[in-house]
Amino acid sequence: MKQHFLLPVLFAVLAACNNNTADHQAQNPPKNTPAPHMAGTYQGTLPCADCPGMDYQISLYDDHTFSELVAYQGRGQEVATVETGTWQQTSDSTVMIHKKTDSSSFLATEGKLLLLDTKGKRIEGVLASNYVLKPVEGGDRRALLAAKLKSGVRFTANGNEPGWDLDIDNRKIYFHTMKGDSLQATLPPPHPNSDTLKVYTTPQITISIRNTVCSDDMSGIMRPNTVQVQVKEKTYQGCGEFLK
Repeated sequence: MKQHFLLPVLFAVLAACNNNTADHQAQNPPKNTPAPHMAGTYQGTLPCADCPGMDYQISLYDDHTFSELVAYQGRGQEVATVETGTWQQTSDSTVMIHKKTDSSSFLATEGKLLLLDTKGKRIEGVLASNYVLKPVEGGDRRALLAAKLKSGVRFTANGNEPGWDLDIDNRKIYFHTMKGDSLQATLPPPHPNSDTLKVYTTPQITISIRNTVCSDDMSGIMRPNTVQVQVKEKTYQGCGEFLK
């Protein structure tokens, strides 16, 4: 008799527990595993059919635009080209960039990007590790460059050890070091002036700008121009870019 009395009570308790669990799940639905955060700057050396390798850097920005830098080692004086466009996340772990003539797909895994083949498939085999792009910090300089462009700057560069900065507008050269040294000079016409080399020479300063890829020796960020600044007996090396 006691068992018959306890069974309805047990069923009622179980039903109440199930209802409470259902209410809790309705109010607190299970969270999906978050998708990888794609935005960031990634770089590496990709295989090249007729050169030692291709220096490659891709910056994916939060507004779904991108900037891509490419330079072929040992070919064409290693001239760096920069292309911009838009990107989209096509799944939880893949992203596609859209360029003027084609598109490329990447797989995000373990904080890195893997370049996929033309069919969007993962590259397998002994060369698979050559298609891995590793993250680097400091790739989004758009706000800084936009502010410089708005102020009239047309070319900007900087270097390390010792730290220095260079800005060039349509009329003047502005150079200063982290030690407090600075100078201004009237901008002369470049000589020589070619697609790969521009040299600005004044009595105070000589600036050489080469259209070859340059890697910042502290952050590792690649920029499209290699810069040398000569002030008296001191030579400064660094990276720069034209603003537009």
